[in-house]
Amino acid sequence: MRKAMIIIISLCVILTAVVTANASGETKLNFTVVFKSERLPDNVHDLISGLGGKILTTIPEIGVVQVEAAPAFARTALKSREIQSATPSLVEVLPKDHRKIDTSSLNIGDAALYNMYQWDIKRVTQNGSAFGLGTGSHDVVVGVIDTGVDLNHPDLQANLVGGSKNFVPAGGFYGNDLSETGNIADVQDRFGHGSHVTGNIAGKGSILGVAPDVGYRSYRVMGGTGGSYSTWIAQAMVAAANDGTDIISISFTGINIKGQVWYTDPGTGEKIRLGNDIADYLVYMRAANYADRKGSLIVAAAGNDALNSSNKKDVTDYANGIYGQYGYTFVGASLPAPASLPNVVTVSATGPDDQLALYSNYGPGFIDVAAPGGDYRLYLNTPEDERTAENVFAKEFCLSSVPFIEPVYSPDQTVITGYNYRSPGYAFNIGTSMATPKASAVAALIISRHGKLPPSRIKEMLQKTAEDIGKTGYDSSFGHGMVSSSNALGQK
Repeated sequence: MRKAMIIIISLCVILTAVVTANASGETKLNFTVVFKSERLPDNVHDLISGLGGKILTTIPEIGVVQVEAAPAFARTALKSREIQSATPSLVEVLPKDHRKIDTSSLNIGDAALYNMYQWDIKRVTQNGSAFGLGTGSHDVVVGVIDTGVDLNHPDLQANLVGGSKNFVPAGGFYGNDLSETGNIADVQDRFGHGSHVTGNIAGKGSILGVAPDVGYRSYRVMGGTGGSYSTWIAQAMVAAANDGTDIISISFTGINIKGQVWYTDPGTGEKIRLGNDIADYLVYMRAANYADRKGSLIVAAAGNDALNSSNKKDVTDYANGIYGQYGYTFVGASLPAPASLPNVVTVSATGPDDQLALYSNYGPGFIDVAAPGGDYRLYLNTPEDERTAENVFAKEFCLSSVPFIEPVYSPDQTVITGYNYRSPGYAFNIGTSMATPKASAVAALIISRHGKLPPSRIKEMLQKTAEDIGKTGYDSSFGHGMVSSSNALGQK
């Protein structure tokens, strides 16, 4: 089988908001609505309809719905005695840039690409010595909330356990993807990010993950466009917890506001006050607490904005710079979510020299541990006409599994009619997205070694067994240090 290697340059998560219009030209927004009770009222559909909204998504376990409505909906909804918060749903979109490299001349056998390229996995496993101490088992399951998984990839098939789920509805994120039917069992990766993340955890074949025998499930929240609402992600968090998943790995994070939120209606110019707390932060908080009660530890990316995420004003300024073009203004404190939540393990990214990656977020009290996510220092210092050389990427980017897949468009290029699957392949990629799964895998190995433990205890052991790098002791760049599977498996 001919294999392909893709180079994916994905340095940041883009946050945006989606505005639509109906046939009459009326502006419509998607709102996240959080009820005061964590149980939805029995008359929730009638209640939301009476407020002028249409329910799109429900998360009954944490008292949350997503609603389509006119911009004035939030102002009206906040008058309800049963609603705590109602603000426009925020969006996470993964950027993508890739180039195919032919690897047909390479001997792609067992661990061949691990031996050639995976400096990052070798760093966490102490050059593979940790594999002799333990590689995990299917008794422990990592839930990967992402773009799905390449079901055809030979390096990802051995450790996929039953129960994967899809949360992308019919039509996909923008409503123009006919391949998205809403089938809950459709977890095939159309983007590549989720497969890359999964390979870092449980790859077994030409590449190796940190825990190459641990089980995993895929919870797909993004399609071929790489976009998702926070509510879809929270849905997946709750579902993974309900499924008894041991570790929930989330390789992205959003920016959420604790303060005044304003929206300027593009049609009327009216500035609408939307409340004191953005609903999406409350949703993440409730979903994380729910997972914690169910015994699932969440591991999340710190983010790729090169921000001191402990400085809430700087994060707010950054958020206003992004969301201002969509009519939003924020006043107050801003926090990355779910990364900033206290019961989440937050992971920063390092390059091959153990320096904090140029893009990685950081901050005292924010970062728990670090892991290799790759860097682009060498890339920036290489002349542009030489950057495509494989060795430039191989020295500081992270290699893992991806599908080689292409969308098929309608003649007018407005609708995705399907996808042509070409082959399983491999990709160089960088980001806290690549650091997070390595920490997730080490957390899974801790459970494999010590048995089922409370999430707080797993987090404590992950921090305690980290290798101290940077300043002695805890620091704002690496937290408690570099995750180490050897140390984790050797702890008594």
